[in-house]
Amino acid sequence: MTSRVKSYKVVVGRVGEIPPVCTFVYQDQVRQQSFVTTVSTFSCFTAKAKKTMASWTTWLMTVLVGLATLVLVSWVLDIIKRRRMPPGPFFWPIIGNIFMFGGQFYLTFVELGKKYGDVFSLKLGMRDVVVLNSLDVIREALVKKGADFAGRTQTATGDLISEGGKDIVMGDFNPTWKLQRKLFHGAVRAYATGRTLEDKVQGALNDVIDEFSSLEGKAVDVEAHVFKLVLNVVCSATFGHRYKMEDEDFQFLMRMSQKFFELGAQGMLADIYPSLAFLPTPTKTTFTKMSNEFFKYFKRELDQHIQTFDPDNLRDITDHFIKLQKEAEEEGDADINSLTDTHIRQTIVDIFGAALDTTVQSMRWSIVLLAAHPEVQEKLAAELDSVVERNRQPSLADRSALPYMDSTINEVLRFGIVVPLSVPHATTVDTTLMGYEIPKGTWIMPNLWNAVRDPEIWGDPNVFRPERFLDDDGKVLPKPSALMPFSAGRRACPGEPMARADIFLLLAGLVQKFKFSLPEGEGPPDLAPDPKGAGLFCIACPYKVVMTHRK
Repeated sequence: MTSRVKSYKVVVGRVGEIPPVCTFVYQDQVRQQSFVTTVSTFSCFTAKAKKTMASWTTWLMTVLVGLATLVLVSWVLDIIKRRRMPPGPFFWPIIGNIFMFGGQFYLTFVELGKKYGDVFSLKLGMRDVVVLNSLDVIREALVKKGADFAGRTQTATGDLISEGGKDIVMGDFNPTWKLQRKLFHGAVRAYATGRTLEDKVQGALNDVIDEFSSLEGKAVDVEAHVFKLVLNVVCSATFGHRYKMEDEDFQFLMRMSQKFFELGAQGMLADIYPSLAFLPTPTKTTFTKMSNEFFKYFKRELDQHIQTFDPDNLRDITDHFIKLQKEAEEEGDADINSLTDTHIRQTIVDIFGAALDTTVQSMRWSIVLLAAHPEVQEKLAAELDSVVERNRQPSLADRSALPYMDSTINEVLRFGIVVPLSVPHATTVDTTLMGYEIPKGTWIMPNLWNAVRDPEIWGDPNVFRPERFLDDDGKVLPKPSALMPFSAGRRACPGEPMARADIFLLLAGLVQKFKFSLPEGEGPPDLAPDPKGAGLFCIACPYKVVMTHRK
């Protein structure tokens, strides 16, 4: 039997040196051990990661379930609360009826009223809104229960432009606000009944008459010219200035006013969801920057007025307001100390902003409506010629002798109501309306558009007809309660006397000098409100007219 002997290859090296084959085997074992260690470590890490992920997932699910439960419970409670409030359409959690507030939503409210009645409820995000959709309901809330409905909505936009609700428009209904409004009303009344208003309006009017004369016979969009005219009237009323078009301050005010008008119609997300007010949205950033620049200008003007105040030489409304404030201090009015410099500045901002927007848009409506109704325009011109000599401008003293002009202005303010939903109110207490419960803090939107376009009240509301405000003898009838272009009740605009005086002087002055016609070859203008005004403003669509001198 033959035995087989295994042979081995022996590699001899220096003493202490690991042979190459042994080195390879050793390194391979190290790699294997390292790989095993790495896999083990990775497995441990993966296990920990899975455990952490599971923990985070559990936490996230708990939060989401909690939020969903909170939203659901809140929604159910809102549904239960709605049973005692005015009826309204179904609303979704969180967003409510937000899509019903798009576009010209005062028109949407008219249609909703046909289904849900004269007073109905909506949800704007998570805010309760009650719409007053008829004259009777509006007067019941704003006039008969005025104190209950005299609050204002608290919004991010409103707080920015009013410096925390320190103006009259957005200020809360409290003793300080009442005193502020009282002084404002007194200052405007004192200014509007004097010669100062006439002189300044007529001075601004002369500038625009010269501009219109240079454009005679051309088809012109008069919006920029009307804006300049009214801005100068308002600047004269507030600070005694009449600017030229190229003046730096004039350009600044014109630019700012137009931007505020555009952004104000948009609003901010935080208006609907206050908890998101901390987000630095582009609109908020722009609004904040603009507001700071705007208020800086007004602070400068107010400081100059205080320093140069002379009670024997009252130059404008600001001077009248300062005078009344000093008198209240001397009489020891209990609330005068709460009226800060910010309140005074914001009061002047109110005069500027409210008068500018309302008068500009009312004048734009006036011109296009007269151009579209030449028979009305000729009656106005004939009445003016019979009362006012051609060598002078119409004055406020002529007003009582110009009933057709007065009725035409009423019809312009009705047909082209500039603020169709007023400035939204809020309830100051838990109250009731038409048998329904209205909780404190509910937003109230009076649909003034529906009151001035109600066929049961006006017969032919979509027809421009000034004669509806005259009696059989051609005298002006008492103002109907349905005509509310400046709202009604405790929150009615205190600047109405000045606004009406301005519109009278401007419109009478223009009609005395010019005839406004539609361009040849063009059809009738679109007299529906411009969608650009959204739900907050009712403005005339863009148009062009041809101006010719009256012989």
